[in-house]
Amino acid sequence: MHARSHPAAPFRFTKWYFDCVAEDGHAAIGYWASLAWRGLDLHWQNVTLYAPGRTPVGRSSLAASPPPHAALGTITCGMRSLDCVVNIESRQRPIEECLFESDEGRVEWRVDAPAAAVSFELPGFAAVRGAGYAERIFMTIPPWRLPIRELRWGRWIDPAARRSVVWIDWRGTSPCSWVFVDGIRAPTAVVTEQGPSAGSVKVLLGEGRTLHARAFADVAATIAPLRKILPKSLLALRETKWCSAGTRWDEGAAAQPGCAIHEVAVFR
Repeated sequence: MHARSHPAAPFRFTKWYFDCVAEDGHAAIGYWASLAWRGLDLHWQNVTLYAPGRTPVGRSSLAASPPPHAALGTITCGMRSLDCVVNIESRQRPIEECLFESDEGRVEWRVDAPAAAVSFELPGFAAVRGAGYAERIFMTIPPWRLPIRELRWGRWIDPAARRSVVWIDWRGTSPCSWVFVDGIRAPTAVVTEQGPSAGSVKVLLGEGRTLHARAFADVAATIAPLRKILPKSLLALRETKWCSAGTRWDEGAAAQPGCAIHEVAVFR
């Protein structure tokens, strides 16, 4: 992603997100983020492992760490302070989109791996390997200034990590929906609680297990430099993330089973 310059922008935020779901239902989610704002130069990494029927295991660090390395369809993120390594081999073309732009800044979004073979390795735990996903977002406008009341995001991937559907749905004063089928943006997009649809393609989400349900204040509480400077509106944001079985339906083709990770974030 090549961020367009805003020389005087006081806010610069980059976030990488990775996930993986194994055939046995084990899942892993990782983040690498950096924030430059109000004199802060903050780095944050987090990895959480999810085993069916067990309490999630998470680790976080504020230690400086180089960003993930992406080249030739592969991504490696070595979060040394967490003793975690994430390896990603993309099997689809990347997605790149400017989601928002105004005089205050912009939001750039790139899905480096809409469908990928992914592994999370963390000492003391069995490696999680399976179909997964990787994206990064770059912002020069604080999220609380975006015209969003509710955000829906998700990704569906088949077990072989060869097919994907990715969606974003912004609701608020400037609503907009994006659905990408196998890396290509669909001309029409509708996102509901049941899943996304785009022309002749739709994904029907099954009953899922909750990965987490939390307020952003819960995350900020672990990052001391942020606690006193973030507005209450962002701290009150509530996010729920699920892992669900999902079926992709293409007109004239057999139904395709797969797995989705999806979320709803509500801005207060």
